[in-house]
Amino acid sequence: MKAGTDIVKISRIEKSIKNPRFLDSVYTEKEREYCKSVQSLAGLFAAKEAYLKALGCGIDRRLSSIEIDHNEKGKPFISGDESCDLSISHDGDYAVAFVIIWG
Repeated sequence: MKAGTDIVKISRIEKSIKNPRFLDSVYTEKEREYCKSVQSLAGLFAAKEAYLKALGCGIDRRLSSIEIDHNEKGKPFISGDESCDLSISHDGDYAVAFVIIWG
């Protein structure tokens, strides 16, 4: 089992998303359509960083190459990787994510 966690200040993402290049390099089109708030975008950012930390590879790719999707009940998951669990939360000024990779 491997695990990774990340926390991000929401105001940092709020400033960054004003740059279209940041949006394109971090989020897929599907993610941008899904997210209705900067808190959600911050949560996805934290999830992608937590996933890379769990893999132990550092930031070795564009974050937009990792897609966070949601099941019918709204539970987030990493598209294309069925060997992991993901939890995302945000409160106040911060968003946090935790990833566990099984096996």
